[in-house]
Amino acid sequence: MTRVCIYTRISTDEENQPTSLHSQRERLQAFCKAQEAWRVTAHREDRATGTSLDRPGLKDALELARAKAIDVLLVYRVDRLSRKVRQLSQLAEELARLGVVLKSATEPFDTGSAAGRMMLQMLAVFAEFEHATIVDRITAGIERRAKQGHWPNGRVPFGYCRDEEKRLIPDERAAPTVRRIFHLYVKGRLGGAAIARRLAAEHAPAPPRGWQPAVVLHILQNEAYVGRVRWRDETFQGLHAPLVDEDTFARARALLSERGEDFAARRSNTSAFLLSGLIRCGRCRRAYVGMSAKGNGGTYRYYACSGRQKLGRKGCDGQRISRERLEAAVLSQLAELYRDGKLIGQAIEQMAEQRKNEHEDLAERRVALSKEIQQAERALDRYNDAFESGRLGAGRFAERVQTLDTRLDALREQDHQLAQDLAAQGPTAPVTADLAPVAEHLDHIIAAGDPNQSKALLRLLIAELRVNRASEILPTYRVVDPSVCAPASSVELVGLEPTTSAMPWRRSPS
Repeated sequence: MTRVCIYTRISTDEENQPTSLHSQRERLQAFCKAQEAWRVTAHREDRATGTSLDRPGLKDALELARAKAIDVLLVYRVDRLSRKVRQLSQLAEELARLGVVLKSATEPFDTGSAAGRMMLQMLAVFAEFEHATIVDRITAGIERRAKQGHWPNGRVPFGYCRDEEKRLIPDERAAPTVRRIFHLYVKGRLGGAAIARRLAAEHAPAPPRGWQPAVVLHILQNEAYVGRVRWRDETFQGLHAPLVDEDTFARARALLSERGEDFAARRSNTSAFLLSGLIRCGRCRRAYVGMSAKGNGGTYRYYACSGRQKLGRKGCDGQRISRERLEAAVLSQLAELYRDGKLIGQAIEQMAEQRKNEHEDLAERRVALSKEIQQAERALDRYNDAFESGRLGAGRFAERVQTLDTRLDALREQDHQLAQDLAAQGPTAPVTADLAPVAEHLDHIIAAGDPNQSKALLRLLIAELRVNRASEILPTYRVVDPSVCAPASSVELVGLEPTTSAMPWRRSPS
């Protein structure tokens, strides 16, 4: 009895390939009934795109193969598995190792023979070409519609909906809220956070994410509300009715820029906070972000938990951390680590020991692989002798030799890769003289270097800063080659070494 798992996936091009999940399943079950001694023992399906192999149904099918619970994996078309040659090759190789045959109900191949595997490769090439053609056609269609003023496919802006002809029209329920946001911001002079709190308290119609400051700011910068369509960094005049006039939108943009809330301006001026993107809250695991506030003593800059900023103290009670004190403490500790060198040396010695163990394991694997190669070569010699003596026919000889050649190529490729891995040199423990220049360059770049260069350097030196509370910050540092700290117009990663273990740091930065 041959145990079969049928696999189905929805088509992204359903208009031109009308093979729904239900239709695929019916045809595959009928195909199995027509085969002798075939029994469907499992059915797995996916409603996700075939771009990635990370799909629940496919994962389950592979788990069945690994558990030796099936003999055949049956699909309606090979592109239901993937439209990429490399991905299909990976799947076919893994199933072959597991002794499971991959077969299509509508295409003349199965991976149980060399000819079937060759046919699979050819079908994969055509499937990938077909997928690229579909993507190009869809993209060109969207671009053409955008230039004509139609809203591109995708999420409809809050405040609009689609009519029966798929045109964008104002939503009678939500459009007034959009107009009110612009009024509160431009005329009422309220900030994004204040507007979000007011709308949430009033239970105003809201987008899926709810009322958050970022949602309000996004609305204030969305050109759709003045009747324009944006596609791939280009803006076109839209066919839909605007919700606000040009003057109000321009005043909102000017106020956003003045307050520093403009996303574009914020992206181009990110150098003020050197540790942004590196700090994580130990309570809610969200990122800490750089913020500023004005008071009687001037402008205060600090890092704050984004979870607390969005959800309030009920969502997270992560404490604010002074920017100046935190950055000074981290830079001081980093420079001291490289001046001392002991901890870094220990980390590299641990990595060297780990690589030594891995090296021994690789050597054992290569010895076993060498035996497999020798056995395959001896088998090939036997087939040649049998063919030359007339004991083996030409047809059977060609099939067996092709199978052996394919296996030998794969084994030799694995052996070549293992040889390269064995030849790779592991890290060596540095001496203080090697690490001292890193500390010196660190001091120089942070003190007088370009802010963007300083941030790039810190991203090489720091893996993460986890804030449990203001008096307990746990940094995880990286070890890098001194050449990354050479003064230059940019900082590039050279010789990144293993991450050090997290070090408890109880120096309060506040």
